[in-house]
Amino acid sequence: MKKNRLDEGYAIDFELFGLVCNKKEYKLAWYLNQALKISLVKQDEIKIEYADNTSILISNYRYETEYLTIELLQNRLVGGRSGQNQLLMPELKQFDYLLKFKDDTDGLTSENVNAIIKEITIIEYAVRLNFDNLKSKENLLY
Repeated sequence: MKKNRLDEGYAIDFELFGLVCNKKEYKLAWYLNQALKISLVKQDEIKIEYADNTSILISNYRYETEYLTIELLQNRLVGGRSGQNQLLMPELKQFDYLLKFKDDTDGLTSENVNAIIKEITIIEYAVRLNFDNLKSKENLLY
């Protein structure tokens, strides 16, 4: 019997950083704005609906130009089930926030961004993540 294999072909065009920070997201966004010289703006919550009729709301800040997009996503979700700590990326439970970064020019590289965010005093830990190793990567493809 011939077996077919489903190839999950995702078009990943961004870098992902995990951030540990015990401050409110608006304060973190302000520090990121100062350090990266951008203007992250609070957006409407992103709603992801699943086949089992459940949904999640993702609180986020976004900065976008023609060639640069930066998104700050809260990993601990808004309106989670009562009594449960629901996460956007359950396998990344150690991170409070996720930072999606896409630059179509060579002006701001992921190495530069990583070095800059590690200098922010309210961020306890920051690391660039390998997207291929994530089980819940579909949650970031909205």
